[in-house]
Amino acid sequence: MAFPIPSLLASIEDLLVEVAWLDGMILVTESQEATFLPVAQVNPVLARLRSKPRGAEVAEKLSLSLLKSQGKRASKPVLVVQGDGCFWLGIIRPSMSRSRSRHQYAIAHLDRCFAKG
Repeated sequence: MAFPIPSLLASIEDLLVEVAWLDGMILVTESQEATFLPVAQVNPVLARLRSKPRGAEVAEKLSLSLLKSQGKRASKPVLVVQGDGCFWLGIIRPSMSRSRSRHQYAIAHLDRCFAKG
């Protein structure tokens, strides 16, 4: 199943870059804002999931995704909880082209700063 809110992919990739060194997950709720949850804050989400229909299955898959992504830094599980009770769970990595362009922009910025100094 495709990511349900394509307009959020860019903001999720930006968030992934910011929290790349942390273990945790990305959560998207009805507010349609992506937020990062460190591993220490995931248990309340898992508990709420388990109380929903089919939520126990999603909570189990999320737990496994967190274990698989732990220490990999670049990829994070993403859970989208929609208002109608539907869930979407997947693992998202920053796209390589986006990372390269950021890297090239950072290098160009440093070159400009160095040239001024």
